[in-house]
Amino acid sequence: MSRATVLPGMLASEAGEVPAAVKAVVGAFSEVRAGAVRMAYWGVTPVDDGCTLVLSRVVRGSHGAVASSRIAELIGDDTHALTRLLPPFAAATAHDGAVTMIADSMGFRQLFHSDPDSAGPGTLSTSAMLAGWARGAPLDRTAVAVQSLLGWQLGQRTLFDGIRKLEPAATARLGIDGVSVDHAVPPPGEPISLDRAVAQAAEVLRASLEALLDDQPDAVLQLTGGLDSRLLLSAVPVSRRRGLHAMTLSVPGSGDVAIAGEIASRFGIEHEVRGLADLGGLGPEEAWDLCRDAALRLDGMSDPVALAALGVAERGFTQGVRISGLGGEVARGFYYVGRVRDRPYTRADAEQLAAWRMFVNEAVEPGLLTAEFSEWAREVANAEVYASLRRGGDEWFRATDTLYLRDRMQRWAGATDTAVGYQRVVVNPMLESDFLDISARLTPQDKAHSRFLAALQLELDPELGQLPLEGRPSPAAYAHPSPWDPVTQALRTGQRLARKAVQRARRGNRPPAGGDVLAQKVVQRWRQEPHILDPLGATDFVSEKWLRDMLAGAIEPRPSSVGFLTNVIVATAGSHTDRNASSE
Repeated sequence: MSRATVLPGMLASEAGEVPAAVKAVVGAFSEVRAGAVRMAYWGVTPVDDGCTLVLSRVVRGSHGAVASSRIAELIGDDTHALTRLLPPFAAATAHDGAVTMIADSMGFRQLFHSDPDSAGPGTLSTSAMLAGWARGAPLDRTAVAVQSLLGWQLGQRTLFDGIRKLEPAATARLGIDGVSVDHAVPPPGEPISLDRAVAQAAEVLRASLEALLDDQPDAVLQLTGGLDSRLLLSAVPVSRRRGLHAMTLSVPGSGDVAIAGEIASRFGIEHEVRGLADLGGLGPEEAWDLCRDAALRLDGMSDPVALAALGVAERGFTQGVRISGLGGEVARGFYYVGRVRDRPYTRADAEQLAAWRMFVNEAVEPGLLTAEFSEWAREVANAEVYASLRRGGDEWFRATDTLYLRDRMQRWAGATDTAVGYQRVVVNPMLESDFLDISARLTPQDKAHSRFLAALQLELDPELGQLPLEGRPSPAAYAHPSPWDPVTQALRTGQRLARKAVQRARRGNRPPAGGDVLAQKVVQRWRQEPHILDPLGATDFVSEKWLRDMLAGAIEPRPSSVGFLTNVIVATAGSHTDRNASSE
């Protein structure tokens, strides 16, 4: 069994020596002191001042790359300027008797701290697991409940009791008085008209793409048949498109390759297409090692099966600088359903959203959890979804926008992006703080049905705006809907809800690409080596009968269940497996 791979990062603590459990996972590390606080770090090199760490490979502002030396200057003088850098970004410094850690405007680069109100030594870290192990923290039962249904976390909770994720644009400080957190709450922007938003957003994307290609001319655009990647291509001047590098992952049942190929051919783009790797060639031991490794890099708070499958697929592509369209969903009302008009909402609305749009794909299967915990978990998870919505205000559609940006993007997309951030540099121009500010100032009516993004497409490149999207009409059709559009939208919504209803009735969920095969391999490994599941015996929420039946072959678990159990195993086992591995 191989040693699990932890991401490059840091752990600052006032507890003295780095705990053995942490040492076993990170291997070799260096230290810098700030008074009584020690900051251990691994896989990263301090900038010239010797005490500042840049904790991301993306270090960009709206006009291009930012030098590490400039980060060291700003971290002591203008932390607000650092929070405005393109996510994912983070930095930490040991200075004046304290360690300070700064998050980007979205909290996209995952950072963690001990709860200032909790007992025990103060801790800051790039890993919730390492922070939890350092403090000997038990699992947070509410977090487990949420994750058993949602597959990721809400708000700032982590799997470990007393360990919190650092909020967007916040600064955490660990000094002689313990942990303190400075929460940056930007004032709401003034409403913006659709026409003005389109013009400003086009300017932001054009400037961002021009600067990126100036700095990284060999950057690769992740091109699909959807709208978001097309917007980014459209922001590139036509004169710079010939010879531009692009890649598309071919997934069965998707029309991405055909549409992306047509666009690439039209502009002379160097287009690389690869299919999903054949996971059938993996052995059970390698499959388990890949998923265990993914769980560690995700801090146990997203789907390790999906990440591991993606990692195998990525073996066929050159790793380098990628241009990603992540973020477009924020500007089109991801959770909108039905007629979009301002309205209040109740907890019943939150529970309906959770049941139909949030829990359906990632929930563990019936029977895996004990009956008592399962019933309690649904009640708690519904309450957490409602609380997240309330943080977004009193209007329903604006609250769902906040839920998507501050919860799903921060905790799900951010966790995954952080997990791959040291394998390849992923630049997401639509996560620019200026672009997100524009989106937040639009009315829900202007964002619904991709109206804003379709108008932006026509502003950037009307020609590409006439080409159909994968499985959908062209952007022009969304920008200039026909009188029959409300009927068409209602039909699409009805079809989508019908699919969800069938999915719920079958009590199944949709596995990630390659997830079925990989999950089956992991289960084979568990059956070969049942002791891997021993950490689950320390919990009181996993059904012993379900585990026995699964090991006996009476149950073939869903990928979502395999992912959940993998996360719990890694989180509760600590470094036990890794110590065994390093001694073999």
